[in-house]
Amino acid sequence: MKSLRVMAMIALWCAIEGASPAARADFPRPNTSDLPPRSVPEYPNPRPVPTWLRTHLRVAHLPPVQWRQVEEFLNVGYNVVTANMMERWDRVGPTAHLYTAEQVNQSDQHMRRYVDTVHAARAKAVFYFGPLEAQRFSPLLAAAHPEWRRVLPDGSFEDPPNRSNIHSGYGDWLIQQMRYLVREYKVDGFWFDGYAPVHLHTYDDATRDAFREFSGGADIPSPADFDPAHDPVARKYLEWHEKRVVDFAAKMQSAVREENPECVIYVNYSANRTWYFPDSYMGEYPAYYCGAVDVPSVELYWDVPGDALYQQFCYAFVQGVTRQGPASVWIQPQGYGMAGVCSPVEIQLRGLEGLPWGVYPEFVESARQEQYMRDHVKNIRSREEWLINSETIPFIGIVASEQTRTMYAQAALPSYFSHTLGAFRAFFERHWPVRLLTEYDLEDGDLQGVRVLVLPNVACLSDRAAEVVRRHVAAGGGLIATFETSLYDDKFNRRTDFALSDLFGAKYQSTRDVSMRDQALRVESDSEHPIIDDPLILERMDTAWRNPDGPPPPRGALDLVASSAIVAPTDSSDVLATFEGNPAVLTTEYGQGRIVYLPAGFDKAMYFYPETWIREVLVNSCRWVGRVEPPLEVQGPLVLSTTFRRQPSHNRIVVHLLNDASSWGRHSIYQKLAALPEELNRKWGLPAQSELRGVYPNREEIIPLRDIRVQCREPGKWRANLQPENLALEVQPIEGGIEVVVPELNMHSMVVFEPIEE
Repeated sequence: MKSLRVMAMIALWCAIEGASPAARADFPRPNTSDLPPRSVPEYPNPRPVPTWLRTHLRVAHLPPVQWRQVEEFLNVGYNVVTANMMERWDRVGPTAHLYTAEQVNQSDQHMRRYVDTVHAARAKAVFYFGPLEAQRFSPLLAAAHPEWRRVLPDGSFEDPPNRSNIHSGYGDWLIQQMRYLVREYKVDGFWFDGYAPVHLHTYDDATRDAFREFSGGADIPSPADFDPAHDPVARKYLEWHEKRVVDFAAKMQSAVREENPECVIYVNYSANRTWYFPDSYMGEYPAYYCGAVDVPSVELYWDVPGDALYQQFCYAFVQGVTRQGPASVWIQPQGYGMAGVCSPVEIQLRGLEGLPWGVYPEFVESARQEQYMRDHVKNIRSREEWLINSETIPFIGIVASEQTRTMYAQAALPSYFSHTLGAFRAFFERHWPVRLLTEYDLEDGDLQGVRVLVLPNVACLSDRAAEVVRRHVAAGGGLIATFETSLYDDKFNRRTDFALSDLFGAKYQSTRDVSMRDQALRVESDSEHPIIDDPLILERMDTAWRNPDGPPPPRGALDLVASSAIVAPTDSSDVLATFEGNPAVLTTEYGQGRIVYLPAGFDKAMYFYPETWIREVLVNSCRWVGRVEPPLEVQGPLVLSTTFRRQPSHNRIVVHLLNDASSWGRHSIYQKLAALPEELNRKWGLPAQSELRGVYPNREEIIPLRDIRVQCREPGKWRANLQPENLALEVQPIEGGIEVVVPELNMHSMVVFEPIEE
């Protein structure tokens, strides 16, 4: 059966008109002249990235200093050590006079000893603290400057203070304090917790006046009535507030760079972590925030337990918003978020999952097993030669829309985010190069070499972004779009038709909502187009007992549990599939490019009700619009995670193979976000509408994967090795490139292609 399917797929590929050898990474950037105005801010001007952020990948993140712990981490080879300096960092320098001489001396000596110890091991020393939480941990500072506290909507001061107001004198003090720490202690960086726009709202008179000036007289909306989806003042306030927070982050970065050009700022960046929760759709971590700091770090396995799809998406998203810049993952090491001891397999997999994306792990104590920190650093050291200074290889670019999430979705997973995750799943499981983009990339006209652009229900799309998409296709790029993409503008005003109607070959009429399995769309097609005429699709059709006088007919219907836009096709499009007479799959051509528009939510169905045939529609659409084979691909099981990187300085290609789905046990890996019954909340003493956040499955074993085929279509002659095993792989020619076979994969290996010199 397997060989027949492979042969069928080869035949399908050969049938696709216009296929050419391989996608090139230098696919032209769309022309950006005379574009409509921007709807999102520009990223802050990038500063040079300190070299050590690209080379120091053995990162430890420790609690308040225990000296044996610090020394042990250094002894086994960690070359970046972050330690908690709460109630230390603010006892010296500009406000030292508030504390006793003994308190100042203890903090001073502690920080000096820490930095000196780390530097003696030729490692980098980083201070962890909450930059806005000094008053929270220091009653003396809070008492000395009550005017620094945040003001609540009713005009009262936050009491006790949790986070201070950066737009008061506190912000000036904070920057002076950071400058002092860099000068005096030679610290290499800061790790900021709690600096998120969602936590920094303040309603003091100065802030209200500043917003009134910006908004033309409007006041800051009340939190109880805050609705950026329907209130233009709320939308304007959100834009203004986020920009102030990002600008201040850039100001902090500039300050430390002036003291030491190699000093950096790590910052908690957990926007995509919270998107999973319907009650947290307002994560308020704008993507351009990542341009104002050096290393955004996402916390995983804290409150987003085991989900093999979502964790991979988080890494892809963080890689995307950093635009190839440094990024890290703060891997919570306890088995159940904040409790329990992981199995050796689980803790090692958590430390290896981000590496293939260029998102480097911070080993966070306490793992409650000292051996685990040794296992982790051993894994990194054995691989870092093929990790340092690497970048992603482009082919498919999936847009994750901040504007759509904020305004259109409001319960991010069901109505929007499921489309994004479903599209990501389909192409990631096909083992093709995938990267995540945002509307910031679209509005910059920078698709980063992407050949096929995917818009999974990007409902809110600005005129500027729509024009960039149009120019991308006209220049020969491919486009796949679904459901209500471009039906709304960037301010959530509904258009009379899709902004990309000319590309879709369809006119919007209405929307058919589907939320239950028994409402499934019955999709039918007699098309011989290669997107549909696929044995893996045909074999899933419902054909039983449809011919009372003979064998089953060759074609039948397919159930798709997803909503659909009801559209009228134009003369420019071909309808490949329908439901109840309405188009479900359309193809068009525009300029030199091709488009597949899917009014029906195939991507959403691929998340909630996945099936082979749904994946094949999406994958075949990519083949058809792309016209070319991907530069790299892998033939392997669906559970295999694959990522594709390049090391330009070595002219080296690295294909990561990660067996991250081994042994989830019999637990569900889907997060069940169900509200608890009121009687249980009362019985257990929980707040009203408390929710179950799902289970925390821990992987306990590795189930080897075998005979994984890795194909490379980059020009030139290549040799291949499997690392870190240092095993030479036999290279076999295929049409347009070469292929190697990995006989067995355990946890994580890399196929490294290196050029053969003529």
